Amino acid sequence: MYLTLYYISYLTISIALILWLGRILHRAGAVLLDEAFHDKPALVAAVSHLLDIGFYLMSVGYVVAWTGTYFPMDTFTMVVQIVSGKVGGFLLMLGCVHLFNLLLLAIFRRRTYVPAPPVAS
Repeated sequence: MYLTLYYISYLTISIALILWLGRILHRAGAVLLDEAFHDKPALVAAVSHLLDIGFYLMSVGYVVAWTGTYFPMDTFTMVVQIVSGKVGGFLLMLGCVHLFNLLLLAIFRRRTYVPAPPVAS
């Protein structure tokens, strides 16, 4: 009984988070990609698509890999503790990957944006 409740709640919460965060990151990321890759719409679209695929692969892979549990679930409280621990770990992993992606975009932005040299008078 409690194991079924664990699987249903963990997978429902994880899938909802993946879909919700995927949409938000795609929309907000478009602005950053436009700024990072000036006047290169094909590159923006390609990088956006690759980032989306990477997000979904990492998210689904993490959730599937950590779905199983060896903890005994004898009470509802234990189910809540295990689900919250696994969802928290999932969110921490996504946060680290997101910060890494932002760092890479900042590096690309700095490399592609080279100010014009000053004009001598």
